[in-house]
Amino acid sequence: MDVCKYVDVFHGCGEINLPEPQGAAATWHFVKAISGNTTPAATLPFGKYSCCMYTTGYPTGYGENEGNYSPASLPKLKNGVRCFGLSHFHQSGTGAIDYYYNYAVTKAFFSETDNEEGCAVKAECGQPGYYSVTTQDNIKYETTVSENAALHRFTFPRKGGKIAVDFTNNGLFKYDAKYFRPLGGKIKIISGSEVFAEINHNGLIQYFFYRVCCADKAAITKNGEIINEAEISFGQGEDVYGVVFVSEQNTVSGRLSVSFLSAEHAEKLLNTDDGDFDTVRNAAYAKWNAVLSKIEITADSEREKKIFYSNLYHSFVKPSDRSTESPFEGKDGFVIDYSTMWDIYKTQLPLVFTFCPEISEKIMESFLKFGINTGRLPHTVVMKEGFHEPSSQACMLAEHSVCDAYYRGVKADYDRLFDVCINDMCRDDYEYLYSGTLPKRLTHLADASEAARAICDLGKELSKPVPEKITALSHRQQECFDPETGLMKADFDYYEGNVWNYSFRLMNDMEQRIELAGGKEEFVALLDRFFGFTHPESLETRFEGFNNEPDMETPYAYYYAGRTDRVCEIAYLMRKYMFTDGRGGIPGNNDSGGLSSCYIWNCIGIFPVTGQNLMLIGSPAFSETVLHLPGEKTLTVERRGNGIYTKKAFLNGKELEQLRFTAKEMMNGGKLIIETQEQPASLYSEKAQK
Repeated sequence: MDVCKYVDVFHGCGEINLPEPQGAAATWHFVKAISGNTTPAATLPFGKYSCCMYTTGYPTGYGENEGNYSPASLPKLKNGVRCFGLSHFHQSGTGAIDYYYNYAVTKAFFSETDNEEGCAVKAECGQPGYYSVTTQDNIKYETTVSENAALHRFTFPRKGGKIAVDFTNNGLFKYDAKYFRPLGGKIKIISGSEVFAEINHNGLIQYFFYRVCCADKAAITKNGEIINEAEISFGQGEDVYGVVFVSEQNTVSGRLSVSFLSAEHAEKLLNTDDGDFDTVRNAAYAKWNAVLSKIEITADSEREKKIFYSNLYHSFVKPSDRSTESPFEGKDGFVIDYSTMWDIYKTQLPLVFTFCPEISEKIMESFLKFGINTGRLPHTVVMKEGFHEPSSQACMLAEHSVCDAYYRGVKADYDRLFDVCINDMCRDDYEYLYSGTLPKRLTHLADASEAARAICDLGKELSKPVPEKITALSHRQQECFDPETGLMKADFDYYEGNVWNYSFRLMNDMEQRIELAGGKEEFVALLDRFFGFTHPESLETRFEGFNNEPDMETPYAYYYAGRTDRVCEIAYLMRKYMFTDGRGGIPGNNDSGGLSSCYIWNCIGIFPVTGQNLMLIGSPAFSETVLHLPGEKTLTVERRGNGIYTKKAFLNGKELEQLRFTAKEMMNGGKLIIETQEQPASLYSEKAQK
């Protein structure tokens, strides 16, 4: 089945361009950047390499944005989109994480047109696993990737072309401050067609090996000028060091490999026979088809398929599998680019754990390695010294993901992972969460309390004891709320949101949460105000409209108060107004697939509650969705009836009286029938209140 034909790799890479929202959606308030920040880079599912044009655009190195901090403005590059070559590691959908990669920028040119300002672009095209750009001087760049290497193919309109590699680019701005330069390195010419480089990027030594077929000679360059040295070492500075290859062929191919381990390992990867350019391109396309075909939809239009599979594609780009390069001893499995757990733990990782067992096992192994070797579980993991980047966004999120993987049957050493979770939760810098006082960032206490509850439940599953301090922490959620307002307490620090955005998270004890709001009617009244069904003028209380991650699961809070009609309405408004096709089709920074994966779950009509063995039923977008699960099992989600409002649901012939089922039941497969109707059910059905 060829579903790759529906994928637009350019989807979400530009300024948002969504339909004019109507109804409650017209009141939703974007607080974050107004670009999806994806790229069309050639990559594999969870691939190591991510290769496409380098424009110096913010924040991925691709595109036309010069900055992207708020919905108030989206400044563009002064000279527009210009091609500076190909770079090989791109973030996907992130905002400002201060690590922008764009290493080994590789440029094709003629000597008379080597322009430091880049070259204008005539055309671009791409598909999963392949990208090409043609510049104004009629040089065509093509790139594809394997697990071991990034492949280039340059087609020149005449003889006399050159290939230059900048090994010192370390960010977005080619000639910017030292912050965007490496800490040092060395370059060595191996032959007229091969070069090796050892570069210290952000404290992490990376080893590059590049081979150009049909090259006649190679030379080291400093600031664009050839120097007569076969090897050169350099320290931190503003100088640009690289290499230039000369060829008399019209079509020139290159192959780049990179390793964290050694020059020998980089060369070994380069010499691994993945085939020629077209063979590798076809293999990459096939790998994408295999993973994207895990969900089959019966949609009303080709456009719906295009939006769905483009979002599914962006859900499976990150994190990156670097298992052959693990700096830690032990079982294979080293996965990086969690950028960040705050963005992906609610919807993206549960999606990965549901459909992709091989990478899921490696993710759990990498969690275990990080826990054992660094004393902490991942939050932000990037290519820098030590890989971990401290973050104050949230805390103890990886604990939820360990539980999510367990409930989905991902193979892992959960006894040891449980111990690693306990050690992570008890580390010294989390002592403020056990002090009995409220932290300045109150959301940290909510994070920690929910993580503690999830780990307590996992301990029961594994028959493992939980320290008393963590058990006590699991009961502190109620301290975060003000019974006078029914919301989280005011006058605390709320990251990328306010007291409203964080007041309706899905918790283990939602019955207690609703009581703190004064009961179901009062809770629904707060939710109605938050989502704009009432008080449409009140921006300070507003839902962020799937523009950002803090509140993207909150529509399902209605479920616990018996208002599945509201869940269905918001899911419908999301699909109609917040996601579309094209470069402007994602409503905010996609953050490693955080937003796209949320869209996918809401189209299927089921939604994961992170850290819990729980799936909630929403409003399915398609008449039938077939989920191909590990172990050759399938779950078919069938919508029966007209309208968006869910009336009843049956799993394998048994009615789900509470419109919920477990993640374990999902992974066993079968058939889920969701009956819908055109009018909402009664506001408070007896079944929903049980």
